[in-house]
Amino acid sequence: MKRREFIKNTAIIGGAAMSLSVLPGTVHADKGQPPQTLKDPENPSTLEKKHVPLVEAPTQVKKDQWFDVRVKVGFMIPHPSTPGHWIDEIKLLVNGKEVSEIDNDMGGISSPDGCFRIKLQGPAEIRAIIHCNLHGTWTGDSVKVNVS
Repeated sequence: MKRREFIKNTAIIGGAAMSLSVLPGTVHADKGQPPQTLKDPENPSTLEKKHVPLVEAPTQVKKDQWFDVRVKVGFMIPHPSTPGHWIDEIKLLVNGKEVSEIDNDMGGISSPDGCFRIKLQGPAEIRAIIHCNLHGTWTGDSVKVNVS
């Protein structure tokens, strides 16, 4: 192959690869966009089943007592964690304010779920926002926690 043909073909292949919206191992461009949600609870899509986070927390806690909040990514089907497809971020929000975050730089070794240990001063709504490196940002229903 002549040098000129090689350069031309490499430029075409490289340009085609760069035009893809997502390449394995890259961060999806929608981080800053509103999270995707479950559109029809009676008929969730496969993407929704794997990406909508489920928050697990007690309904009642004592004021200033530490407790665990678990976030399962994929409320019906566990999200995969492979070198090309993983959850790179899990954020925990309490009453709409981000209070903690898990960042996963690599797939395949990072769990798609998270556990947060928090304490509350009063009743709260807890929500998770997650980011999949291929399918963007997602959120699910909030959980209400009462404090005594």
